[in-house]
Amino acid sequence: MKKRQKVLDDLFSSMQETLDLFDGSRIVFGKSYAPGKWRIRDLLIHISDTETVLLDRLRRIASDEKPILAAFDQDLWVKSLMYDSRDMTLVKMQFHAARRSVIELATLVDESVDAKTGTHTESGILTFAQVLRKVADHNIHHLGQARAAIEGRVWKKE
Repeated sequence: MKKRQKVLDDLFSSMQETLDLFDGSRIVFGKSYAPGKWRIRDLLIHISDTETVLLDRLRRIASDEKPILAAFDQDLWVKSLMYDSRDMTLVKMQFHAARRSVIELATLVDESVDAKTGTHTESGILTFAQVLRKVADHNIHHLGQARAAIEGRVWKKE
């Protein structure tokens, strides 16, 4: 598990920072990291929804032979899945359960699974290790946007 320790550390720390955002002041939910960009509320829902997708991809790669990993359009999800009406308590619970499940899976499966692959409908061949790293990196990326919004500054891609 030594190879996975860095990603596990990142999964735990980004989980805690994300949960803290859910528990923080609701006033910040309306803040955005740049004009016309997602609000913190949208970011949190997106992080939660994406976590469930990435968990599914990890499970498929770990267990299936030649799994297909479906892409999704994040902007259509914001529009079509009623992000303005979602219950943030449920969104938080969904995120927490999915993240804990990602961590459990990554802790339980042998490191040989890291090399197993699935075929993403847009990105091509992805390994378990790549998707696992994506879980942490995706969350960290959006936390940077949320921090910028809270601080009242425009977020710039690093």
